[in-house]
Amino acid sequence: MPMHRFVWIMAALLLSPVFALGQAKVPSTVALEVTTPLTVFYGEGIDGMAQVTASDGTAVTGTVTFYDGTKSFCTLTLVNGASCPEGSEKGFGTGTHLFTAVYAGDATHAGATSNPVTVMVVQDTTTTALASSANPVAVGGGTVYTATVAGAHASTTGTVTFMDGGTVMGSSPLNASGTAMLSVLMLVGGDHPVTAVYVENENSAGSTSAVLHEMVQGTLSTTTTTLTASANPVLAGQSVTFRAQVVAAGGKAVPTGTVTFTEGSTVLGSATVRAGAAVWSTSALAAGSHSLVARYAGDGMTAASSSAVLNEIVETQTGDGSPGLTLGVETVTVAAGDTVSIPVVVNMSSGMGKATTMSLSCSGLPEEASCSFVAGTSGAAAGSGTSTLRIATSAPRDCGSSTPYGVPEKSAVLPVAGLLLALAGRRRSVKGLLALIFAVAMMSGMTGCGTGNCTDLGTRPGTYTITVVGSAGGTQVSQKVKLVVTP
Repeated sequence: MPMHRFVWIMAALLLSPVFALGQAKVPSTVALEVTTPLTVFYGEGIDGMAQVTASDGTAVTGTVTFYDGTKSFCTLTLVNGASCPEGSEKGFGTGTHLFTAVYAGDATHAGATSNPVTVMVVQDTTTTALASSANPVAVGGGTVYTATVAGAHASTTGTVTFMDGGTVMGSSPLNASGTAMLSVLMLVGGDHPVTAVYVENENSAGSTSAVLHEMVQGTLSTTTTTLTASANPVLAGQSVTFRAQVVAAGGKAVPTGTVTFTEGSTVLGSATVRAGAAVWSTSALAAGSHSLVARYAGDGMTAASSSAVLNEIVETQTGDGSPGLTLGVETVTVAAGDTVSIPVVVNMSSGMGKATTMSLSCSGLPEEASCSFVAGTSGAAAGSGTSTLRIATSAPRDCGSSTPYGVPEKSAVLPVAGLLLALAGRRRSVKGLLALIFAVAMMSGMTGCGTGNCTDLGTRPGTYTITVVGSAGGTQVSQKVKLVVTP
């Protein structure tokens, strides 16, 4: 530890009288004072002062020697204000030090030893910084790590160990500038958390650098991103938490980086991937249906990916006491013969009572299509919550005709009428005429698709506007949805 100069202060500047030969020497005393704290860090200076006085007040001459235990580190000639050389006040190692000052005496004054002063020297504190010459680096490529260790009060010596997570990559000694270097080949792809650990010694405490994330790039692993919501639907102004789970193919790489939550081209927010998931919360979604997508940006080992669309429904609490409903989508597409489901959010007024229910119905369906409702966990029957509107369509059916989807062919009645006129001109018997008409009518029933038993051939493709109606307590509310039926 550093140590400031010890000085001697003369107690008196009187001239010494002449003593007779053989006369006893005048007794003297030495007072030692340490002016800095009695506990210091290694490398800090220690200030001290020795004062020598004669019992009769006469001026003393000669020298004073300062000791650390039994080891002397400075000798001064007694001149008022004399001090030890620069640097002698430093370099005291950690531990307990007992300082004394010894006056050697002169021709008329006897020598003396000062009072002891104990000083404790403790380890100096250190900091370690780490840098990489290449980051990111390709698999098989090399990088040089440089660690710089600095003491708070003194220069440092010793060794630095370089770690990749819990694995030792190697060690290197500090040079005179307090730096250590290690060259490493990176053979494994991924994110490597590298640290530099300075190993403590007698005089300097150990320290560890901040983590340096070394990205070693190889072939990117494909990823899958899945988006979920903590609640769906939610009330306007209510907080909802979206969770994007990012999984790398094969499970070897651990995705890191950022996920951005978007609605169309609008960025709503972003979050950092931790433990394979990014979590983002908001209460700012407006009432209605929101089509949200989570987009993972990728990192040095994993490729980017986007989630499927999540339709988040935000309900509006009406302020006039009336019920309401919200359809989860504006347009749905279904192939003829299939069934499509639409989420329906039912809002009931709190003033209508728990016993109040909302009955749901729909209108505007095409031929050979029907709708039904399935209550959700809170359900329409409970007064509020989410129901599912299911629209079922009919598939095309073969009825012995190429005319599709219920379009009638030319009616067989017209040929019959023409035949009546022709037969009337020829004055055939009534009995034969009736028999002929009956036969033709039977043929028409077997081959036509606009009459008889073949009136429909499935739900006709096209675009329809469906109206969903909710009724409760004498109040009706409705919303429309566009239904697109494809062949």
